[in-house]
Amino acid sequence: MNRSGSHEAIDASLKKSIAEHDPRLDSALFNGGTVLALGATILATAASWPADFSWLPRAFSGLAAFLIGVERALNFGERWRYHRRLRDSYRSLHDRFALARELPAPQSDELIKKIIDDLEKLRRTEGDIPRGGWPPD
Repeated sequence: MNRSGSHEAIDASLKKSIAEHDPRLDSALFNGGTVLALGATILATAASWPADFSWLPRAFSGLAAFLIGVERALNFGERWRYHRRLRDSYRSLHDRFALARELPAPQSDELIKKIIDDLEKLRRTEGDIPRGGWPPD
């Protein structure tokens, strides 16, 4: 592969890695679950419920406990932070790589070698995702 082709491959790989670490889902699950659990707790402790709906406080209490348990078990907050950290790290490498491609050959080659070393180190952390085995593939 020529130099331009290898540069394109690295660029594509970095862009793919950035896209793979979109933290929005884990953020929505973490923050949304927290809001729902708080709302269910508030509803469960409402001052009075009509007799026809006396089962609702127990249902809301159970829902709050379930949501808190799911967050503890799947650790959406830590997953959210993990994806943000990796996405930002890949973005930083991508920015450095774009800059390196603009430099003259000797400087460019040296910086790209450093970027590739940093990329290899970062890729080794991919398996560190909290609760990475859940849900099963």
